Amino acid sequence: MNGISRRLRSAAVASGLALSVGVGVTAGTGVATAAPGPDRASGGAAATCYGSATDVTFAMGSDEAAHTFGPYWTANPRKCGDINLRITTWGNASTLRSRICFKPTSGNDFCVPWKGLKKADTLNKWRVLATDVIPGTKYTIQLDFASGTFRGKLAD
Repeated sequence: MNGISRRLRSAAVASGLALSVGVGVTAGTGVATAAPGPDRASGGAAATCYGSATDVTFAMGSDEAAHTFGPYWTANPRKCGDINLRITTWGNASTLRSRICFKPTSGNDFCVPWKGLKKADTLNKWRVLATDVIPGTKYTIQLDFASGTFRGKLAD
């Protein structure tokens, strides 16, 4: 583990969060909706995790600016342990930048680094946005460099 990873882990633990590996973008505002999803995966923990996925809609508008969606809370008790996203409808973007920002009760928000998601590598595939997340953690999803509407599933 390099020095940056150690510092990120230390900062995350100090904030009451677990280490996360991010997908990212900068702050903005947007509209997101979530509803229970019927999606089922095959086998063990994945079936429980992805089977609890909710439908999400990220309405980015036409400005290609960063937008923040949420807040969301990870399942308590734990279902996935990670924050996972599967985009099923791709808006307008060659590369969608995304990240998770944690919202601890201390008020010291912590965002993981931005990550670029390309349509060919992401559409209809589960992508891990953060790992080893503590159950009941409050977070937002930030998306950038895109317009239009993205739809998918969120499993945490």
